[in-house]
Amino acid sequence: KIYMAAGPSSDDFAPVAPPAPLERCREKLAHAVLSVLEEEGAGGDGASFSRPFAQQLAALVWDWSTTSLAVDLEHFSRHAKRAGVSIEDVQLAARRNPQTKALIDAEARRLRLQRKSEKRGREAAG
Repeated sequence: KIYMAAGPSSDDFAPVAPPAPLERCREKLAHAVLSVLEEEGAGGDGASFSRPFAQQLAALVWDWSTTSLAVDLEHFSRHAKRAGVSIEDVQLAARRNPQTKALIDAEARRLRLQRKSEKRGREAAG
């Protein structure tokens, strides 16, 4: 992948190395998308996905999550006067899609129960 320099004093066509943490994050997201597609394809319904499709889907997910979702999450967090994004912000972002909201709510419940269990374990040990 080639990133282009931006700004009035730079050569707009000169390749620039991507920020390493950002590129690693993008690669992990692409790997996660590919893993989900492979898992869905292994579901026995005969569905299969090409590598170009997986790459395009990963690019779409990246673009949406960094240009739309991230902005919404930051706004929700700021509105609630929190320093960072919380589970509640993610749940609020999913409010328009009932299926996604149900999945996120279930995961949020699971995470809360896990934290309570870990806290009880530390209290018992300490």
